[in-house]
Amino acid sequence: MTQEAGAFPYPDDVSREEAHCRRYATPEGVAPEAVVTVRDAEMLAATVRWAREQRRPLVPASSAAPHRRASLNLPKGAWILDFSGMQQVIKIDRRNRVALFEPGVSFQELASQVRPHGLRTLTSLLPRPGKSALSAYLDREPVIQPRFQWDLADPLLCVEVIFGTGDLLRTGSAGGPGTLEQQWGAGEFQKGPMGPGQNDWMRLVQGAQGGLGLVTWCSAKCEVQPKVQRLEVAGSDRLEPLVEASYRQFHGKLTDIHFLVDRESLANIVARDAQERERALGEADAWNLIYSVSGIEHFPEERADYLAREARREVENQGARLRPPPLLTHSELLALLTDAETRAPERESGGAAHWRDRARGAHDTVYFQTTMDRAAALIARFDELARAEGIETERVGRYLQPQLGGRCCHLEFIVAADADDAADLAAVRSFCARAAGPLIESGAFFSRPHGAWAEPAMAAAQSSRWIFEEMKEIFDPDHILAPGRLTLGGAAHV
Repeated sequence: MTQEAGAFPYPDDVSREEAHCRRYATPEGVAPEAVVTVRDAEMLAATVRWAREQRRPLVPASSAAPHRRASLNLPKGAWILDFSGMQQVIKIDRRNRVALFEPGVSFQELASQVRPHGLRTLTSLLPRPGKSALSAYLDREPVIQPRFQWDLADPLLCVEVIFGTGDLLRTGSAGGPGTLEQQWGAGEFQKGPMGPGQNDWMRLVQGAQGGLGLVTWCSAKCEVQPKVQRLEVAGSDRLEPLVEASYRQFHGKLTDIHFLVDRESLANIVARDAQERERALGEADAWNLIYSVSGIEHFPEERADYLAREARREVENQGARLRPPPLLTHSELLALLTDAETRAPERESGGAAHWRDRARGAHDTVYFQTTMDRAAALIARFDELARAEGIETERVGRYLQPQLGGRCCHLEFIVAADADDAADLAAVRSFCARAAGPLIESGAFFSRPHGAWAEPAMAAAQSSRWIFEEMKEIFDPDHILAPGRLTLGGAAHV
């Protein structure tokens, strides 16, 4: 087929159908002009080069619809690059505990493919069906197994990235020499994230929200599938005892899964419908620490017994108590958290499609990093801001995810909204967008500044802002990749 001058080089892979484009619309109703189905790196590089010539903004998407914050800041005339069809798990290596896979691979699919190799994935808390594992790792979403996280980049290792110039780079040990197959033959399995050279190229694109480069595959750490796993729930009327117990458990490297949720969030996790949710609210404590211990290969039962005994001692020494989880048995809750590939569609079918939506059908969130000992003060500050906006305390769920073995944490507030009330949903979104500034003043660190959070986050990091601006000029000189994200790039549109 002969192409007209300036025409898109892959016409069979582009859709302008209104229904298809509306799948990627922002909450404000802005839809892309077209959707491009990305097939491979060669096609992507050609698409980026064409977009440079046309001054066409490109916005990546890799998870299945519906899309949430990933579709914010959609500029006029943008084309969506849909990576969801790239669903190949390219390589799994048990000895090196690594998996290499494409952007369209969901957590569920990745878990199902690594399990026969005796491995388990590091996963975020109950990712929604169809959530891209690669996009979650690129966005530094916290994982629920902080003991295995040695760096905030973990579990992400190497990536193949195409920058806004159309140039391709493989980062870390994947940079060569040789093809991937030749590297595997030489015993290299893309586990070294640094390089090529003395630069840490992967960190240029991780957290950049698609504004510097587009990733076509990544390698990521996995861990050995344990022979024995045991889950416990510790409850308390206050957060502080569970925080102190967590610090002490991390000091002894006792737990694998480890996170804290309040009554509202735990009820949303375990309930299937409104009736079950009310029961769970009555059974759950105000604050709940959920953790697991495991035995791997050598003396698994004895190891699990020892770890469970020591972890329980740390909980009880702080005046907290072990108790059964609401609605579910310990083994059922463990299965819900770990069996990503069979994450109970029957549980999802009884209520909202995602646990964060189960209170009222919709939600928005505010999340940032802090340290666990400062979490209580920031929670009090958020509650103060919510009350000033007329948002009741029971509408807010709280989730505290330790990271780096407890050295810092992800603190998230899930604000429930009425899915059938447009005014209520708009009010919740407006509040969550404006909450960043006051929280930053109170010490919150917005390391993942999406949407409206970007400006106050960048304002608090003026000494570093010029670095981001310079990187944008180098790696996306025409400002075609997700322009406007992180407040960089301005308005690139036709």
